[in-house]
Amino acid sequence: MADKKPVEDCYYNVHKQLVKRLQFLWNVDGYIKDAEREGHKDCVRMWKKVTENEKASVRLLQEAVKDENCGI
Repeated sequence: MADKKPVEDCYYNVHKQLVKRLQFLWNVDGYIKDAEREGHKDCVRMWKKVTENEKASVRLLQEAVKDENCGI
C-alpha cells in the first residue's frame, strides 16, 4: 500500500488543466474589454478565438473527468 498514490497522475493532470482553463475563461472577458476600450480589433478577435478554443478544451477535459479511464 505504501507505493499507491492518493491520486493517479492522469486524473491530477486532467483536473489541473481543467482548473487552469476555467480560470482563464473567468478572466478573459476583462482582456476583451481592455482590447475593445483601446481599439485593438485584432486583439478582440484573437481573444474571442482563444476563448472558443479554451471552451472546446474545457468540454474535452470535462468528459475526461467523467470517464474512469481518464478519457484517453
